[in-house]
This record gives sequence, structure tokens and C-alpha cells, in this order.
Amino acid sequence: MPSMDTKPEYQHYIPQFLLRNFAHQYAPPGKSKAGKSGKRNRKKKMYPGDPVVNSLSLTDPFSLEECLVKRVCGLENMYENPEKPVNVRPRLEKQFGEFEGRASRIYRQIINAYKNGNQHVWLGRVEKDVLRKFMALLTFRGNQYYQRYNVDSMQEYHEDDKEILQAYMSKHGFTKPVDVWLQGLEKIIDLDMDLNIAAEDDEEDGEDWEQRIRERIYSPIAEMFIEHMSAMYMAICTPASDDEEFILTENCYNVTEGQTTAYYDSLTGKHVTLSPRFHMFAPISPRLIIVLRSNHLPDPLEDADPISKCWRQFNRLLFFGSQYGRGPKSILEDLPIRKAMNNYMDVVNGMLAPRHGWNQQLGMSDRFRFTIFQIPTRHVQTINGLLIDHAFHGSRIIFDRKDVFLDLMEWYLTEPCEVGKNILGEHAAKQSKYIDGLTDFMSREGRQCDTKQTIWPSEDRDLNQLRIQKIAEARFMEEVGRRKGDASFDVIKIHERLGGMAEDLAKVDSMFQTWIICVDMEWSSPTYESSRPNKLASLLEEYQGGPCCRFWLFLRHMRLSQIIGNRKLELGQVFSLLDKESCWESEDILTFG
Repeated sequence: MPSMDTKPEYQHYIPQFLLRNFAHQYAPPGKSKAGKSGKRNRKKKMYPGDPVVNSLSLTDPFSLEECLVKRVCGLENMYENPEKPVNVRPRLEKQFGEFEGRASRIYRQIINAYKNGNQHVWLGRVEKDVLRKFMALLTFRGNQYYQRYNVDSMQEYHEDDKEILQAYMSKHGFTKPVDVWLQGLEKIIDLDMDLNIAAEDDEEDGEDWEQRIRERIYSPIAEMFIEHMSAMYMAICTPASDDEEFILTENCYNVTEGQTTAYYDSLTGKHVTLSPRFHMFAPISPRLIIVLRSNHLPDPLEDADPISKCWRQFNRLLFFGSQYGRGPKSILEDLPIRKAMNNYMDVVNGMLAPRHGWNQQLGMSDRFRFTIFQIPTRHVQTINGLLIDHAFHGSRIIFDRKDVFLDLMEWYLTEPCEVGKNILGEHAAKQSKYIDGLTDFMSREGRQCDTKQTIWPSEDRDLNQLRIQKIAEARFMEEVGRRKGDASFDVIKIHERLGGMAEDLAKVDSMFQTWIICVDMEWSSPTYESSRPNKLASLLEEYQGGPCCRFWLFLRHMRLSQIIGNRKLELGQVFSLLDKESCWESEDILTFG
């Protein structure tokens, strides 16, 4: 029988192959000018030549440290479940190791292309999807998710999804929340995405893998993974200036860009913060970073088509405006990036068009050309500033050159709170102490900073309604995951269950045709931009006076037209296609029950 007294294993949530991109060889202080190595650093167990990274330790008082790559950005036995047999426990770590091997080769392609002065990187379909899934795993395997789920019992779990998590654990025989997290990681690694398409292609063949992952793991984790893969596109960036670099923080893969709103329930003492996900970030090296950008933000080639631009703007209002208030803005709105090109589309007169001779079939041989975008100082500082702003959730900030890092930190502390240092929400006290610690550190480095920070009061709100909404959303998406062949999810059946009438079908089609004529298709008119808001307001006012179930059908009709790109279908054809899973969106939680 194997011994239960096994040695703890240090497991990285940021892989060593990425950490080495920020590393240098350790040279002890006693190393001579002739190049002879000094003695080993016994305290830190460092030998001359060991790969180490420069970092700012966020342990009070903040200080600069060199850390061994093999002992940073990880935890002991992070992926181990002590309740499982010893010979079963290493499975997840082994899975990560094998998948990291595949991803590291793709990262190396990107790094080599940059070092060789290439402006583009070509990736095959499989390589692209492996890279996207790997970045999603970096988000889910991070310390913040681990801390969320690593509690001894449900009594210690205080997140909004507690009820739905408890039901899932009971159904599947799990005893601890961490079991659900580990299951999600394992199934995501195992997920075969084969010919399914990621976000930047704007294609429809992703339903199979989405259906499979919804059936296999906890619904909120599944939906976050699907959103990560399908709601954003990927771009590679480098600083335009040689004097600038990207940093690496322990929680960088969990940082999202979007204005945060804080709510506080005075009756329960609970806090909630909400923000749109406009951008996410995945540093590769001091000179390279992958940026994930929301499909609802401007893209120069797609926006060259006025109809595509109109639909994008409408969906942005629908998805972001409905949750975060009218017109939420991104501070990286003008980031000079675009979606990757591929070998079956061309640019004709400034707009995307299918390449001549393409058979309209997607294949494993499809290739994608990713530009390495040079971005200006303002955007480099903003991205780094966002990473610094959220670094207080971790224990250190990793960087390459000290002088470049100190310049960046001075900029961050003194910028007028447009990027960060907005103190709000549950972690306000910790965040404020963190800013003070950075200021004190800079002072000890001989840089006196006139630090700016702003206190944002939380809005008092009954958070129980938000909790109920999230539970309803999770339960609805669980049903979507089980709904194959389920007649109760037929659109017309739902419409009837909501009290709809047969005459609504014709009225919805009429509403949609009116939308096209009056709002969408008059874009060539010189007065289009000025008149469209008034027409839109008038149409919505008229439609909102009708039954809710009719307006629900109208929204689905609009989603369908965006997906199929054909607005001239017969009425019967339209309603035969409305069951498409890609037409299901947030408002559909109201139909569940």
C-alpha cells in the first residue's frame, strides 16, 4: 500500500515555460569580474546560473527580490485531492504538463517570429484553438479560482452561486467545492474542439463543443469558458518603443478591462462588483502580450461594412448596456488591433470578402495570420496599469528591467485615476493599503510620487435580487445543456406557454421588416446617423406596448438574422430556424420555468 506521507509537490499556476521568458541567470553578489561564480545563496537555495525572475514582493514592507522560477507563481499540492488514492492524484498535473507542452511550442513560434523581425505569425486551426483553450485554462487554474473553491465545506462558501453549487455537488456526489473546480479543469483539458471555431472567425460550428462542455461540468464554469472562447478575439501586441516592457502579475489572466460598479447591501453587509469584459490579457514575455478583445468593440475591417457595423453596435448595446447601464466605454476602445486574417477571406475595397474559389467549407488545413501589432506608449501603460491595479490579489509583480519598471510604477501612481487607483467595493481597505505600500516602496527607491487615488462609494442595493437572477441564469443554462431533443425548448412551444397568440408570428415578422426598412437599411442616406436614434426610439416605444412574449420573439428573430446573414427568408423558414442554440441569450432566462 502506498505511503500516505508523500512529499508536497510545488505546482505552478503560471507555467515555468512562460516564467522563463521573464528570467535571467542568477549571479551571486560575490561573483568576480573574471566570471568566476560566487557561493550558493543558502537562504534562497539559489545556485549560480539558476533561472530567476526580478519581482516586487508585496509583503509589507514591499521590496525587490530575485526568485527561482521553479518556486514562484505556484502552490504546494494545488491540484491534489487528498481524499483520492495517492496513485490517482497526479492525473490533473500530468494533463496540464502534456497540454502545456503543446501550448509552449506555439508560444515559441510567436516569440521566434518576433525575434526574427516578422510582422505576422501564421497558425493552423488546431494551433489557434489550442492557444485559446490554454489561455482559458490559465484563467481558471489561477490562485483566485483556487481560493474561491478551496474551502473545507459549503458552510465556508459565501459566493452568490452557493445554492446552485450545492445542488450540483449533491447530484454528482462531490463533498467539497474544490472537487467541482478540479473536475472542470480536467474536462476542459480533455475537451476535443476538433473543427469547432473560436471567436475570431465569426462562424457557427461551435455548438457541438459548447454542448459537450455544458453537459460535463458545473454550469457557471462552463459558461465562463464558452464566453472566454467565443465572445472575444485574439491579437498579439508589442510596445512600439524599445524603452517599454510588459509586466507579469500572479493574477494577470483574471484581470478584465471595463468600468467597475460597486454595490453594497446594508441589510446583509455583502458587496458585489460588476464590470463588462472588454479586454483580457495574457503576457508572453517583456516584449509580447496576447490581448483578448470583445467582439462588440470596433474592428476596422468589419466596421468598413455599414451593415456589419450597425449590427455590432446594436449587439453591444444589447449585451453591455442591458447589464451595465447605457453606453459603457472601454479605455482601450481605440487600441490599434484587428482580428486575424485567414486563407479563405480577402480584403476587397477595404472590406472582407470570401476568397475566389473558396468552397465555403471549413477545414483542418485552414490557416490564420496574426499580426504582431506595435502599440503606442499610452496603450502599453494602460495595459500594465490595469495589471498593477489588480496585483494586490497576489503576492508579487514580476518584471525584467528595474529602471523600466520604476518608470512604469511612477506613472501608475501619479496618473489621474483614469486607469486605476479607484478604491471601491469589498477590497477597498486592502486596495488602499496596497497603494500606500507601493508609494512607500517608491520613496525608498528615491522616487517621491504624488500618488493619486479616488474613493468610490458603493451604491446601496438589495443584492438578493441579483442573487436570484444569477441562480435563474445558471439553472437556465443547465437546462440548455440538457435540452437536446427536448420539445419543451421549442421556441413556438415556449411562446405559447408564455401566453403568446398565433397572430404574434406575423406581427413579429412585420416588426422585423419595419426595423430593416426604417433603421438598419437606410445607412446610405446622408441623414442616417442623425435620424436613426429617433427612429429606433419610436420603434421600441411602439413594440414595448405589445405583449412581452412578442418582443421576445422579435429579439430572437434579430439574433437569427445576424447569424445566418440573410434577412429575406420566408416566415415559415424563419421560425423553423429560431431553435438554433446560438440564438439563446440572457433574456431567455425569463422563459425558464
